[in-house]
Formats: sequence, structure tokens, C-alpha cells
Amino acid sequence: MSDAPGSSGPLPATPSQATASPALPSPAPGSFAAFLRLARVKFLFQSMMVTGFGVTLAVHATGAFSLAWYLLTLAFAWSTHLMTHFCNEYFDLEADRANPRPTAWTGGSRVLVDGLLTPATSIGAAFVLLFTSLALVLAMPTLPARLLAGALTALAWFYTAPPLRLNYHALGEASCAAVLYGMGPLLAAVLQPGGAGALLGWCTGLVAALQVLRCLVMNLADIEGDALVGKATLAGLLGARRVTHVYTAGQAVLYAGVLVLALTQVLPAVVAAAQLLVAPVAVLVVRGLRTDAMSDTGRSGDVTFWASMQLPLTTCATMLALLADLLLAGKPAPALWNAVAGGTALLFTVWLYRAVAAARRPAHHEDTGGTATAPPETHASTKPSPWPAEPVREGREAR
Repeated sequence: MSDAPGSSGPLPATPSQATASPALPSPAPGSFAAFLRLARVKFLFQSMMVTGFGVTLAVHATGAFSLAWYLLTLAFAWSTHLMTHFCNEYFDLEADRANPRPTAWTGGSRVLVDGLLTPATSIGAAFVLLFTSLALVLAMPTLPARLLAGALTALAWFYTAPPLRLNYHALGEASCAAVLYGMGPLLAAVLQPGGAGALLGWCTGLVAALQVLRCLVMNLADIEGDALVGKATLAGLLGARRVTHVYTAGQAVLYAGVLVLALTQVLPAVVAAAQLLVAPVAVLVVRGLRTDAMSDTGRSGDVTFWASMQLPLTTCATMLALLADLLLAGKPAPALWNAVAGGTALLFTVWLYRAVAAARRPAHHEDTGGTATAPPETHASTKPSPWPAEPVREGREAR
């Protein structure tokens, strides 16, 4: 049976891949449950937060809100996000097979690796979602919005797809940041009445830069398998030591920038305070990188988890702070958007609580959109880890 993407039959797991499989029984081959695991729908909270973030930046600037354009933007964000999941699973199959130490957040969903679905299912779903995204692009009201959305879709597709395969040529980290945390909130803002405001550049620039740093960590976790198949990510070119230095310096510079903009009153104090509240998450990740956690199968999952959570935590905190800033200025946001934004923040909070709670109960196999992890490995050291146990397996996000 062919091991190439697109082969028609199920693909058996190798012993090393089987060892990495979670404790919860796998869904039946060819089942809808397997398809849901391949889709990783629980990751859509990230694009939901990005959309809310962009809309709030527009509402903060103009005070106006359109529910219809918000819903269209969210539908586009979700269809493009899911498209990227399926596309990545198909075109990254060789790298996922070669990955000796997948974590809950890296190394793919393992659905294709374990032969639960065929690669054709994944690429077929990706094309359906690509056409859905393009139809939503055509429904957008202005040429600039359609061009922005079209460029976003193209970059998301060619993240792993040929001929560009951006994440195979050290461009994946930058392209992912541009798509999800640069162009995503910008599109959400420009589709709202009145468009974007002065804070859009800084706030999207901050989260886009944080996403580049986060993608370095995620690709660092996959570095062994990527090297085996000739996948040249920026993290692979830099190596673990330089990634640690870049991540540490980058976090320091970005949070220093928040302080400077707050002191010069370019950034509202409440917004700066909200963004700085997330800084301890970066400290946790830096400590993990500097103590060589990425070479430890158990701890590497914790590092990638918190590196990933820094982004939606930052967008959620910024969104709520922008709404608070309007309220303090005596110009509250429209009640409908306050309700939608509050519901968005609540959904993310519930998801995060469940993910961390499930990670701390490895014997309790709760369905949170993935599968529970296997019992923790026994390590030579008995010193308690500052990280929670590896979170619920969701596989590769649109990184």
C-alpha cells in the first residue's frame, strides 16, 4: 500500500506511532468520530477570538456594529481555519509519520497516521472548505475586503500545499502569523461599519509578532520528524538554542513596547494592563525552553500548550479591555456587541478550564474534542513540574 498522500486505503501505524497514541480508545476507522478528530473543531475558538478581537477594535474606533457582517466574517474564519487543518493533515502526512514525539498540540491529529481515515478524505474536505471560503469572499461588500480575504485564503492553503509549501521553506512561521493574527483581525475590522481605528496597527502587530514566536516553539517540537523528511522550518534552521534566545528576546521587546506605548498614552492604560497580565504565560514558556523541556516528551506538551494559550488569552484580554475603555470614557459599545463579545470570552474561558482540568486528571477520559492523554510517564526526577500535565490531544492546529 502506498504511503504517499492520497493513497486510497487506511495507513497502519508504526510501533513508535502506536506508542504515542493516547489512552482513550481510538474512534472506529472511517467513522464520523474519526472525522471530527481529524477536523479538530475545538481549535476554532482561536479564530473565533481573532474575529471578536478585530470587530472590537472597529467598535472601539467608531461605536458601530453590524451583526450580519460579524457572522459572515466568523463563517469565513471558521471555514478557512478548518480548510487549513485538513490541508495540513494531508500535505504534512510524511512529516507526521516521521515525528517520534508528537504532543497534544504538534505532530498532527494522528488520524491519518493511525489509518482511521484515508488521506483522500482529508484533501477532499479541504477542497470543499476552500470553495466555501471563496464563496464567502465573493459575498464581501468591497474590493479591498475581497482582495484581503482572497490573499488570506491563498496563504492559508499554501502554508503546506505545493508549489509554495511555505512551512517547508522557513516561511511558515511568518505566513501563519500574517494570516491568523494579522489579516484575520484586519478583515474583521474593515467589514464593520466605519472600519478600523488607530489602535488596530499596534494591537494586531503585537499578536502577530507573538504568533511568530509561538510558531517557532511549535515547529521546534516537530524538529526531529521535519528533519527526516527535509522540511526546513525556521525553527529547524535556527536550532533549539537560537529559538530559545529569539523567543526570550522577542517576548521582552514586545512587552517593553506595551509599557512604552502606555506611558506615552498611545495605548489606553486599561488595554496595556490587560496585555501585561498575560506576560507570566510567556515566562512559563521561557522557563520550559531554558530548562530543556522540549527534549522531554511529557514536558514538551506543556510548553506547546502554554505557548499556544498566550495568543487567545491576549486577544481575549485586549477585547475585554477595549470594551472597558469605552465604558470608562462614557461611550459604551452597542449592547448587542457587548453580549456577543462577553459570550465569546465566556466560551473561551470554559474551554480553557476544561482543557486544563482534563490535563490534571489523566485517568479521567473526558470528551473535550480530542482524546485524553496516557498516564504520565515516570521520570528519573520526582520534582513536581510547574506545568500542567499534557493537555487533551487535539493535534496540529493551523499554526
